[in-house]
Amino acid sequence: MFPLSITPYERRYLQRVRDLLFHNQLVHTHLDWHETDQWLDMQTAPMRLAWYKGRLIGALGVSAPLNRTCWVRLAVVQDHADHLHVLHALWDDLALELRSRFVESVALLAMRDWILRYVPQLGFQYMEDIITLERAGANLPPPRPNHLVIRSAEVSDLEAMAGVDNAAFDPPWQLSLDELRQAHRISASCTVGLLDNMVVAYQLTTLYFDGAHLARLAVLPQMQGLGLGGALLGDVLQRFFRRGVYTMTLNTQSSNTRSRRLYAHYDFKPNGYDLPYWVVRL
Repeated sequence: MFPLSITPYERRYLQRVRDLLFHNQLVHTHLDWHETDQWLDMQTAPMRLAWYKGRLIGALGVSAPLNRTCWVRLAVVQDHADHLHVLHALWDDLALELRSRFVESVALLAMRDWILRYVPQLGFQYMEDIITLERAGANLPPPRPNHLVIRSAEVSDLEAMAGVDNAAFDPPWQLSLDELRQAHRISASCTVGLLDNMVVAYQLTTLYFDGAHLARLAVLPQMQGLGLGGALLGDVLQRFFRRGVYTMTLNTQSSNTRSRRLYAHYDFKPNGYDLPYWVVRL
């Protein structure tokens, strides 16, 4: 084992990390709404760098903790380094800070296969697959009767939307207000559903190539089962139809039977692009 120096990330190391990401194959990024440079430039969440003889050979960063949980957002190791040794050193140091912040669990979505060789040895356990569903065409089922008022989301709605989001999802699937603000900024369509002038649901969709991706659909738990999610989904599909976009994808947990029933009703089908979801308890 060669000696490593582990330090916190600082913005002055942005170019070093950028070079490490560019020149090596073992890269994991799960940054959701941010480009890599943007995320690194504004990074304030816990992140560690691994140095050997003054050279940067590894980096590991997580999202800002929310409700005692966070996500592994970035991991990279130099191709010719001892990969497990570097990852262990990074993780052991990072976990100390996370525990001091009262983080109870850290989640990881395996975007690349290489990281699956190492996460079990860091203490992560496989939970389930996140499945991708896809639909094409302009046919929609008839909507269920409801009194939901749907309009485009405004910046002033974001706090209410975050409240809906955090009520509808359990950790680590919740979005922080900052994450929601960034998601709203880059969305191709973001709408809210109101009952009695109160935001009770929202959806957020992005565009990629020639298709749309439903990134978020949330309904207050006490309002679920009333057809509100279907109303938002049908509305956003029609918005994209008018723009000539007839393909949409989305991700959901394989265990989320309620959501899967809704999406099946709208003719979403698995496309085989599944991602394993892992968690470590601190």
